[in-house]
Amino acid sequence: SERLKVMVQINTSGEDRKHGLPPTETVSTVDHMLKKCPSLELVGLMTIGSYGHDLSQGPNPDFQMLLSLREEVCEKLNLPKEKMELSMGMSGDFEHAIEVGSTNVRIGSIIFGERDYPNSPKNDRHVTETQDKMAGLAVEER
Repeated sequence: SERLKVMVQINTSGEDRKHGLPPTETVSTVDHMLKKCPSLELVGLMTIGSYGHDLSQGPNPDFQMLLSLREEVCEKLNLPKEKMELSMGMSGDFEHAIEVGSTNVRIGSIIFGERDYPNSPKNDRHVTETQDKMAGLAVEER
């Protein structure tokens, strides 16, 4: 039977309102999953970085942490890095996420509009800027 493809979510920002494993549990959880969960196929790691990171301060540290965790998981568990996808970046920061190595981005707010999340900061400026950027993008067939 076909295995369910999954990504392991890591809470790289340490924020209480975000879900995912603490970074220190990544290797042991992936190891457990690989050994004890035959119906699951690990395809990568994912994170939701802290909102509104100022890129003038350098790359988003949450994304940098996920890159480091992929290196650690692949090295310690002898997994090929090229088969370990990274999902980081959402509507407000997907371009930066792609620049630093994301293979998956989540851009639902751009497509479907802003959702109201309790306890989350309003980020309307970022959504508007990103929608403007997306309006100029075209899909090219290769």
